Amino acid sequence: MKKITALLLLMAMLLPMAVSCSDTEISESADTSQINETSVETEPDKYQKAKDLYTALPSQDLEGIDFMIAAQAATGNSEKEIWVEELTGDAVNDATYNRNLVVNERYNCSIQLNAGDVNAITKQAVTAGDDSLKLAFPNMATASSMAQMGYLVNYLDMPNLNLSEAWWDQGTLAMEIAGKVYYMNGDINILDNDVTYIQLFNKQLIIDVGLEEPYQLVREGKWTIDMFQSMCKDVTTDLDGNGEFTDSDRYGYVTTGEGPCTFFYGSGLTLVSYDDEGVPYLNIDMEKTTAALEKVVDIISKDNITRIPSDVAVGKAMFMEDRVLFYGEVLSYVPNVRDMETPFGVLPIPKYDEAQDNYYTYCNAISSTACVPKTGNDINVITAVLEAMAIQSYIQITPAYYDIALARKYTRDDDSAEMLDIALAYRVYDIGRFFSQIGIGDIFQNCAKNGSTNFASELAKKENSAKTKLEQIIEDFSAQE
Repeated sequence: MKKITALLLLMAMLLPMAVSCSDTEISESADTSQINETSVETEPDKYQKAKDLYTALPSQDLEGIDFMIAAQAATGNSEKEIWVEELTGDAVNDATYNRNLVVNERYNCSIQLNAGDVNAITKQAVTAGDDSLKLAFPNMATASSMAQMGYLVNYLDMPNLNLSEAWWDQGTLAMEIAGKVYYMNGDINILDNDVTYIQLFNKQLIIDVGLEEPYQLVREGKWTIDMFQSMCKDVTTDLDGNGEFTDSDRYGYVTTGEGPCTFFYGSGLTLVSYDDEGVPYLNIDMEKTTAALEKVVDIISKDNITRIPSDVAVGKAMFMEDRVLFYGEVLSYVPNVRDMETPFGVLPIPKYDEAQDNYYTYCNAISSTACVPKTGNDINVITAVLEAMAIQSYIQITPAYYDIALARKYTRDDDSAEMLDIALAYRVYDIGRFFSQIGIGDIFQNCAKNGSTNFASELAKKENSAKTKLEQIIEDFSAQE
């Protein structure tokens, strides 16, 4: 959904050069009459449909009101994706500023930010019928709870929204329960990109240990868990020679506590599925889950392949100091390691095996998500501005975030831009993880952390409770008007 291909950006970069060359040739030509008769083919505007739908949005004069949006305080880009004070020269900052400027001018309003405890802010506004709050951007775990408690408006009942278009994430749209969808991701929020899991690799170290860059493996569908393990296996080295493996040594793989879970979703697995009528139910492919867990336990527990530092800052430092071959983190760590002198590349999470069609990943539950509070606002006004922000984010913010801030400036190669396309193409949104009260979202990673392959027995301890909690969620959603 959120991708601008490397080819399009390259063409955009080369176009001024092509025009310059053409001008030179014209000025030096003795006969320009033939040039005037030549038609020049231009690339179609990839944003034309978005622009047309933006133009078709209903006109509203909001008479200069503050269009207040609640967002998480100081969580990555949670505030900056909504509002920035001024132009700074930073591509994403300025794109956000300009998006708001365009929308403000169209609707005669002023987009404003209320940063803090979004749950508390929204609950207070809904309870009091305070229509000064227009939108809320809680994290996805909080949004799930808010939806169950009845604070939010169902997206499927809202006018003016083109939910099947590219600026809305179809993964969140698919999280429908009882005919209701209470939060959506899309180009309007960039924190969901920030906390999507990927892998980085050290290009110099991969040469030093006699391996090739894995890009072609990804393209050929051969970037699997087994391939990943084989590349990690002989990298770990006791650099200080003290006979112990610590944060001071070199490793094939360094990640965070959630690293093992990325392989679960990377294997195309989920905890909750939907039946033919769209009703969610607990559904785990136990055979594949156990097989995947066995592979991951080997990676985490055997041969000192993996290091999971207690402090995430340590893992980042280890990677920047050329002591990590593969570094499993969220996408925001691409700019976080921008000062690294050694070239690095970006990869999707490995597949379970070559027979798997796609590469999958998921975003952390701290991702922001767009919600409409039940505060008595004119829903036509709210959704017109919401859709306008979404479309303008697609046109302005995503190119700045993805192509300029990430794929070009920081990752330093076009291959990584392609890999980011692949990594973001299939994100999994699992009710079993985002509704934390179900209580089974961390079983896989805890088993891997403890070196256990007994997923089935751990699930059995919580399965009845999980089913009851899921049934309660469905009941609560069904009861809402």
